[in-house]
Amino acid sequence: MLQKKYSLFTTEESQFDQMCQSLLSQIVTETAVIKIVFFGLTKNNKEYLVQIQTLTHRVGEYFPLNPPLVSYVAQAPYKSKLVAEVVSIPLSVQNFSIRYGTNYIVLDNGLCRELISGGILPPDLSSSYEIQSDATFAQIKGILSHENFPLNSIVRQWNYIEKISMFKDGEQNYQEFNDSRSKFYAETTWEGGYPAATGIGTDAGGVMIEFIAFTGINIVNKPLDNPLQIAAHNYSQSVLHGGSDLYYNPHSTPKFERARIVGFNNLRTIYISGTAAIRGEASVFEDSITDQAWITMENIENLLSAANCPVEEIQMCRIYVKNIAQMEEVSAYLTENFPGIKPLLVNADICRDELLLEIEGVAMMIY
Repeated sequence: MLQKKYSLFTTEESQFDQMCQSLLSQIVTETAVIKIVFFGLTKNNKEYLVQIQTLTHRVGEYFPLNPPLVSYVAQAPYKSKLVAEVVSIPLSVQNFSIRYGTNYIVLDNGLCRELISGGILPPDLSSSYEIQSDATFAQIKGILSHENFPLNSIVRQWNYIEKISMFKDGEQNYQEFNDSRSKFYAETTWEGGYPAATGIGTDAGGVMIEFIAFTGINIVNKPLDNPLQIAAHNYSQSVLHGGSDLYYNPHSTPKFERARIVGFNNLRTIYISGTAAIRGEASVFEDSITDQAWITMENIENLLSAANCPVEEIQMCRIYVKNIAQMEEVSAYLTENFPGIKPLLVNADICRDELLLEIEGVAMMIY
């Protein structure tokens, strides 16, 4: 487990290829860049596939020796058409190796190993969400098996689901994904709890997943509960949606923890799952986005409280806002009330109709 640095880069509106090159030109290679997550505006899956090909090509040109992992999330950023979230590690760190696989890397210091993926897409973005989800999880299983990581070594997942809250033939897209995830997770046991995770909507891209897996000797790897919220994997059927399912009737619950602490020696990272204005399992303040922002941040503050899990700093924060017209209001509220946080704001659909925003992050633990 190596400490990561998260940096955000923005650019002025231009042609897509020019914006991509502008973002890359801002990256100073004084650190080893291992991953770039792009967030951008796209019209449909045809344009999305062209754009991700452009991004991958340009990243390969800019980093000809060891190209970073690339992920492209079809979510419109606040006040921009394209944003890059860059993940890097210090060049000064020694006694570890980086091995590059197909759309993933493995960091290894001899005692613990960390596998980080790029964005994993299904082969057919027009197929059903169940088929897309199953195909994406099959790729994840293949990567883990090839690198001798057990399935239950996954510690963090980002699950990007096109039109997440929409229904087709009585089935919600998010619930189809959840059922596929539960089916995949059922292949092993999870005595140490499920991964931290975010399930969030996108404008295109089908079902795309990024993940981190971690394994080794004398590592820290445990879930973190929030006393204010019911664990998502213990939700009742009243907050799940859709008709009957071949494998799950009643429907399966979302299999993730509110957060997860992962570390080695004195370095501990907290992966904060997608968090919203939910108390217990019920949504609150359905008519006010600032109240939802307040209650969501209170949930996160409680999760990271001195009594529960003291942190040194929040390194990365993303805020997903459902209605693009409310992004300015959210930005102003956070600037006034949480000036120490410099978040990435993007426009994204959320799994419940009444939820107006969702917040996630990565924090360093005081130890």
